[in-house]
Amino acid sequence: MHPSPFTQISGVMKPPVFEPITPIKVSERWFPKGRRFGLYEFGGRVAPNVTSILGWKFPFNKAKWKKSEPDIDHDAVTRESAKRGTAVHLAMEKWLQSEDHTPVEEHLQWINPLQSLVSRASKTLAVEVPLHYSINGVGAYAGSCDGVMMVNGDVVLIDYKTKRHGKYVHQKYCERERLQLAAYSLAISHLYEDQLPSAVTRTSLLYAHPEDGKPVTVVSTQGNLLLEYQQKWLDLLGEWYEVHGDQVADEQVIYDEQLSFNLVKA
Repeated sequence: MHPSPFTQISGVMKPPVFEPITPIKVSERWFPKGRRFGLYEFGGRVAPNVTSILGWKFPFNKAKWKKSEPDIDHDAVTRESAKRGTAVHLAMEKWLQSEDHTPVEEHLQWINPLQSLVSRASKTLAVEVPLHYSINGVGAYAGSCDGVMMVNGDVVLIDYKTKRHGKYVHQKYCERERLQLAAYSLAISHLYEDQLPSAVTRTSLLYAHPEDGKPVTVVSTQGNLLLEYQQKWLDLLGEWYEVHGDQVADEQVIYDEQLSFNLVKA
């Protein structure tokens, strides 16, 4: 893992200066009936979300999880994880924009370390930035990135993750997450090139741990390694479209027909 470009601090945490770019307007995500992927719309075109594509490549093996941890309530852990993740993301979003928000106290053990870390960035350029990007000859994809920051002169994408008590992060198990940020970095660098100081030069996964005194684990991808992951993502996107391209095309037809119907109705 690369050393963190941030340094932990204590005391009152002020967010970095907020100088946001102007985001594109992408639709809310929806899941077409009978499909194993979600869609976003922008400019009349539909595109699958990045996490659905990654879920196809890296399917979650619940049976393996149950075997490795037989003594827990797996459904309860899943629900709590989703609840915690939503709460932490909302708290970070509000904090970075200096908006009033009071998180539930039990989530502060994840929120406070993340705020302490992120407060060391020099500037926040975007929060929950949407993306909808098409690769010629391959296909389009869409999603939303947690944040775009300026850190030591670099444009850095960040993504928040929360770990349960006693759980640790191993870089070799972050392949899916690194590909996710590689996909985002390609799209954001092109979609917002006129608003950013430069293309994205680094992506950072920020894993918060609830244990007292344990720092946030940062898994960064930059330089040639980032280029490698961007190419891996393009290869995966091509593979996914070979299997699902006709389905996306069908959903585009359905969307166009519904749009035409709504216009006639209006």
